[in-house]
Amino acid sequence: SEGKISEPTLKKRKFSKAPLVKDHASNMSVEEKKISAEGPKDEKESVFDCKDFDLTKYIKEYQGPTKVKRLLFIARKCPSLRLEAYRLAISELKKGRNTQKYASVVSEARETLGAKLGEKWVFDEAWYDSTRREYHEKENQLDTKVYMHKRDEDPREETLEAIKNHIEYLQDSGYYSEAQGKIRTCKDYIHKVEDEFYLKLIEIENAAHLDFGEFLNTMYSIPPKWSSTMQNKFGSKKTVEAKIAAISGLYSLHRSTYDNAASHFTSVGFDLKCPTIISKRDVAIYGTLCAMASYRRAQLKRELSGEFKKFMILVPGLADMVQNFVQCKFRSAFEYLEKLEPNLKLDCYISKHLPSLRGKIQELAVVQYFEPFSHARISRMAVSFGMSQSKLEKLLVKLIESGSVKARIDNFNKVVIAQESNSREELFDKAIKRGVAYVRDLRTLLMRMSLAANDFSVSPFPQGRNQGGSQSSDIKRMEIAADPL
Repeated sequence: SEGKISEPTLKKRKFSKAPLVKDHASNMSVEEKKISAEGPKDEKESVFDCKDFDLTKYIKEYQGPTKVKRLLFIARKCPSLRLEAYRLAISELKKGRNTQKYASVVSEARETLGAKLGEKWVFDEAWYDSTRREYHEKENQLDTKVYMHKRDEDPREETLEAIKNHIEYLQDSGYYSEAQGKIRTCKDYIHKVEDEFYLKLIEIENAAHLDFGEFLNTMYSIPPKWSSTMQNKFGSKKTVEAKIAAISGLYSLHRSTYDNAASHFTSVGFDLKCPTIISKRDVAIYGTLCAMASYRRAQLKRELSGEFKKFMILVPGLADMVQNFVQCKFRSAFEYLEKLEPNLKLDCYISKHLPSLRGKIQELAVVQYFEPFSHARISRMAVSFGMSQSKLEKLLVKLIESGSVKARIDNFNKVVIAQESNSREELFDKAIKRGVAYVRDLRTLLMRMSLAANDFSVSPFPQGRNQGGSQSSDIKRMEIAADPL
C-alpha cells in the first residue's frame, strides 16, 4: 500500500494564485499565451477548402472533448469553415471547466482571425477567473478527502470511493492526464470486479482523449457475470462492449493496423452510445475503409453484413460502394470513394490514413481483378479502375516486385502476362518434402522402439538440485537400468 501523506505535504497542496500579467493588446494573459494549442504543426500546413461541408449537421453528433477536438481540426484545415469552427469550439469549452484549454483556443483563434472572431468570443476574464477558482477549490477538497481517508486508515471501500470521485471530477473537467495518474493510485484499494472494470473503462476513455499516448492494452475483457450493480453503474452489457470495441478500433487505426481496426469496428454493436469519443457514422466509415483495405472480396462481403449493415445505412452510398467492390465494379467504387474523401479530410482520426488506405484498397482490387486471367491489356484495366494508364503501370510494377501479382509486363504491347506455374515441378517438390518428413519420423520411431526393447530409460534431473558439477555426477544423473536377468 502507499505510504502515508504527512500533514505539511497536505498544506502545500493549495494551488498558487499568483496574479496574471495582462497584455492589453490582445486581452489575454501572458501565462495563457504560453499554453500551446493542441495539434501537430502539419495540421496547419496542409490546408484545403471544402465549401459543401455541413459543419452544423456534422458536429451535432458529438459532445464534450471530441467535439472540441474535431472543431479545432476543421478550423486548422479549412479556411471557409474556420470562423464558425473556432466560435463553436469556444462556446463548447465555456460549458466545461478546462480553463487552460479555453485560454489556448481563444489565443489561437485571435491570432489566426484577429477582429473577425467577434467580441462575443474574445477572452472572458470573469468566466475564466471564477471557473478556475471553483475548479481549484473543489479539486483541493477532493484531494483533502482522499488524504483524510488514507491518514485515518479507513476501510478500503471508503478510500476507493473518495479516489473515484476525484478521478471523475478531473475527467469531467477535461484533465485526462491527471485522471490517469490518479487511477494508478487505486490498485491497492480494489477488491471488487466491478471496481476494477470501472477503472479500466475510465482508463481507456481517457486514453482515447489523449490520442492513446498512454494506452497500453486494448483487449479489456468484460466480466462474465453482469450484475444489477454493474447494470446501474455502466448500463447494458452490449453498450459497454460496443464502446470498448469502438475505442479498440480507434487505437488500431491510430497504429495503422487496419486489419485489427476492421475486426474491432465490424464487431461494434448498434447499441453504441459514445458521443464524447465516436459516432455511429464514424464506425461505419472507419470499419468499411479498413475492411476494404484488409479483406478479400469474399471475406469483405461476409464481414460487412449482419448488424454492421445498420451502421452503413447511416452513410448514403456506402453500402453501394462495397457492393460494387465485391462485384468487381471497381470504377464505380473508386468514384464514390473520391467523392467521400474531401469530407474525410476534415476527420481528425482518419484523414492522415486516407492515402495509405486508398493505396491498399487499389492494390487489393488489382490483385483480385487479375487472378482469373492469363493476360490482360493495361488500357482496359485502366478503364475498369478509372485511373490513368501510366499510374496503373506503376502500381502493377510495384505489385509484381512485391510478389503480390505473379506476372510480367509486355511493355511494347502494353499487356500484363501471368507467369505460368509448373504443376509438375511443384508436385515433385511437394513429394520430396513429404518423403523427407516421413523418413525423419520413421527413424525417430525406430529409435524409441529399440530403446524400449532393451529397457533403456533416461531419468529426469532431480528438482531443486544444481545441474552443474563434474562429469561423473552428470553421468550418475542418467541411470541406465538393465534387465537383472
